[in-house]
Parts: sequence; structure tokens; C-alpha cells
Amino acid sequence: MKLKTLQKALAVGVFAMASGYAVQAGAAPVFSFTEYGGFAQDVAIATYANQVSGPLAPAATVYSDMNWVNGLDPKSSLNLATVTGPAALPADAWTTISTLTHNNVIIPTAANWGPQDVWGRFILTDSDGGAAVKLDSDDAITIHFVETLNSAPCPAPNPNGSTCDDYFTFTASGLDTLYFDANDGTHWAADFRLWNLVNAVQVGPTVYTAESNSSSLDVQVLVRQVPEPATLALLGFGLAGLGFSRRRKQND
Repeated sequence: MKLKTLQKALAVGVFAMASGYAVQAGAAPVFSFTEYGGFAQDVAIATYANQVSGPLAPAATVYSDMNWVNGLDPKSSLNLATVTGPAALPADAWTTISTLTHNNVIIPTAANWGPQDVWGRFILTDSDGGAAVKLDSDDAITIHFVETLNSAPCPAPNPNGSTCDDYFTFTASGLDTLYFDANDGTHWAADFRLWNLVNAVQVGPTVYTAESNSSSLDVQVLVRQVPEPATLALLGFGLAGLGFSRRRKQND
């Protein structure tokens, strides 16, 4: 009797897991994306240039470049370069959608500013069986900037070791996970992150950039399939069955 119970538990566990994985099998949808964005005119001491235009441009007026502290040449500046595509978006692979570059020059006076909205419009299309837009998100990432004094000792943490690191604080808005359904009815999620930091270090929501350097970071997206609720239940049932069988075996 105990052997039959063990066999049944194992069979249920294996069947449930196999069924769960089978639901997720099949050809992946064909995704592509475009990304448009720029800086809104939010900071009084900043000058904005290169207005973003195009059929998928933001509804609000935004610019790809901003600089601050007039009378200084070169000025400290930010540039936002986006992948206006359309570009391929493979599943389960981090893909760069925009790059933020900070030209950090020595400023003799304080030039703290914010909030500054970095506006972005991310459009994801599924071309499997006919092109259809599945995501059209225009959430902004808000940043605040602090210009530190350029003399030692530098305030901690100063991770780049320059004299002294300036820093941006990012809000989580615009980087939150988005969910959508593909043309074939499968469920998907799009995750976002800051990555490929050059002359910059991220500590929590804050990015430190080295003084007297050009620093940059990428905004990346990863699309991944989200299991059906029924699949998760089957997997859980299967694992529970296997766990039960192991306990019975130990007690025999």
C-alpha cells in the first residue's frame, strides 16, 4: 500500500510539472520597440536644445539636451539618446533603449537643481500574426542633481574617487515593471533597469558621476513570459506531490 501511494505521488508530481512546462512551450512572439524621450523644461537655470520630433514623439515639448550655468564654456550638460527604431526586442535578454550622458565640468558655484522630468515613451509591438501595439508607456523618470564642492575632503561615499563626485537621485517612476498580453494570448512582463555605468556608480536610487569626466548609463528593458495562474498551480501541486512522496519514503 505504501509503495502504491509513493508511486501515485510521484506520478502526480511529474505529470503536473510536465503539464506546466508544456503550457509555456511554443514559438516566442516577435517583439520590436521604439523609444522617444527627452527633458521637459523644468529647471530655471538650465538651457534646453534639440527639440524631439517625429510621429511618435511625446505630446509635451521635450529636448534631447540640457545644460546649466550660463557663461561657462563648456557647460555641464546632459544628453538623452534613444533607440527610435523600430528595433528587435528578443525575449529574456536585456536590451538598451536609451543612454543618458553627463558631461561633468567643474562649476565654481553651487548648481543644485530638480525636479527634472526625463520623459520617455516606450512602444512595444508584437508582429506575430499581424503587427499590434502591446505597450505604449510614457511614464517619466524624475531626477534631482547635486553639484558638490570641488575640494577635498569630499563628502562620503564619493565612489568614483574624483574631487568631488556629483550625483543624481532617480525616482522609481518610469522604471516599474509593465505587463501585457502577446498576440497569441500569452502573458508577458517588461522589466527595466539602469546599467552599463561608465565613470559612474549607482548606490540605491542615487548615481554618482565623476567630476571632470563624461559619464553615461543605459536604460535597459527585458521582456519575459509570465506563467499562467493555472500553470503555477500545477507546478505547486507537482512539487507538493514530490515532497509528500519524499516524506513517506523517509517514514517507511
